[in-house]
Amino acid sequence: MGARPGSCHNCRRGRLKCDRSIPQCLKCTSRGQSCLGYGVLLRWEKGLASRGKLVGVTSDSMSKIQNGDATATLQAPRARFLSSRLPSFTSSESNSPRSLTDPLMQDLDCRSRRYLDYFANVVCKDFVLYDIPKHNSFRQLIPMAHQQPMLLQAIIASSALHMSNASQQPSGIFTMMASTQNSTNLVGSLSVGHTMSYPEAFHDALRAKEQALCLLNSALGSMASADVDAILAAVLLLIGFELIDSGRGSWVFHINGARMITEKLMESGSGKRTAFSPLRRWLVSNCLVYDLLGSSFANCYLLQGGELSMTTMSLLQDAEGNHCSSFPAALLPLIRAGAQILNSNNFYMFPDTSINLGLHDTLRLLDAAKSFDPAAWATSLQPRSPADDLLHRTMVACAHRTAVCVYLSRIILALWPNAVLSDDLQVLAAEIITHLSHLHPGDALFTATAWPAFVAGLETRDLASRSWVERRFQELWKVEPWGFTREALGALRTIWDERKKGFLLTTSDDEFYGGEEDWNWIKRLKSLGADWLIA
Repeated sequence: MGARPGSCHNCRRGRLKCDRSIPQCLKCTSRGQSCLGYGVLLRWEKGLASRGKLVGVTSDSMSKIQNGDATATLQAPRARFLSSRLPSFTSSESNSPRSLTDPLMQDLDCRSRRYLDYFANVVCKDFVLYDIPKHNSFRQLIPMAHQQPMLLQAIIASSALHMSNASQQPSGIFTMMASTQNSTNLVGSLSVGHTMSYPEAFHDALRAKEQALCLLNSALGSMASADVDAILAAVLLLIGFELIDSGRGSWVFHINGARMITEKLMESGSGKRTAFSPLRRWLVSNCLVYDLLGSSFANCYLLQGGELSMTTMSLLQDAEGNHCSSFPAALLPLIRAGAQILNSNNFYMFPDTSINLGLHDTLRLLDAAKSFDPAAWATSLQPRSPADDLLHRTMVACAHRTAVCVYLSRIILALWPNAVLSDDLQVLAAEIITHLSHLHPGDALFTATAWPAFVAGLETRDLASRSWVERRFQELWKVEPWGFTREALGALRTIWDERKKGFLLTTSDDEFYGGEEDWNWIKRLKSLGADWLIA
């Protein structure tokens, strides 16, 4: 291999010793960087118009004239997109030259650069509670994507779909959803899709997703030589894609794929938690959280059996600090165990002894949920939390604990209708709303309220509480336009409408009564056959 005198531009800037390899420095390759080479770098420096009406005007000034006060760079501020002022998708990006600020993006087409930049500026923030340096590992995926095409396509897919959602007016979305509630088919009535979305971005999202799946399939066929971290990262982003889309259906396949990979890692010699790199530990822990959350409202979902290992629990605790759900790790196994009992047919096939045993196991899960201490959990989490958020963590943990109690109680009543429970579920639903009321749009943990809010909405019969839940999901959509919040609200509205039919109202119109008290929403969700992921 030949060499030439002088260091490459990367090593020169970093004051590193260059190996001077040709055509590119191997030291750059080993660091995951794209070598800038040894030649002359060209850079735009405020190009000056030499003729026409703009003679004497620089490219910077020209951009301001064309776009008002908007910048001419690839940056995509969050507020700009959420207010539906999306960039043009014309083939000509701009008449003015763009600054070559990131050499890693030079080989990408203009749309890919736009989506990658949108991911860095907007989507990355949505995946975590705190987007601060050294605490958002999703940003590590951006440089990885330049070496991993499947990861790049997964990023483009999630970014383009997010952009499509962000272009929709919230009022139009929820008005359209409300007009579909007369349908008796819950899944069909929720198919508002992307009829009001930015069509170019939506189509780009579908194309990128298809490419990511094809590349991922090829990588899975050669796992021995493939980059496992890149595969896990692509799967995690595809799970995110499904949440941004609707949170229904396809996420199951990605969860099962992630589980297959993590189980192989656990079984191998690198399965010990200490053997995982920080990046791999973060990837596995995030996949595990979605795995266990997915068990709560799924039907065809392939559930794991047995108790979770200490390694798995440690990984779940790793995610507590900055995962977007802020779900206490101690409560997640209770959800999974309850879902396993609900989806098991054994209790209908054996005599009373077996039924009593199943009831005893479920009551034990309920007692474990009640014994969870939110204040102690929030206090112990503070060293791992990116911010001082003791009060909000406590409120979110209280809401999650109460919601898990309602969830397990509904499983008990679905399988053993004659069981007598000590708690009034309507009171528990009101408690969830009370806890969640401490969090408002703009609070870091506001987006961690979706799962308990969904449970509260399913359970409550109080019209004022239902209105509060409805507003909460509308606010969640405005903060983060993820499709699962839109679909969750659609499911709630349909179930409320079903419960209302055939029942009388009190004279004050505050509460339903009569047969509705025996109406079990968990049985209704199960009968739909849909798989819901609420995070």
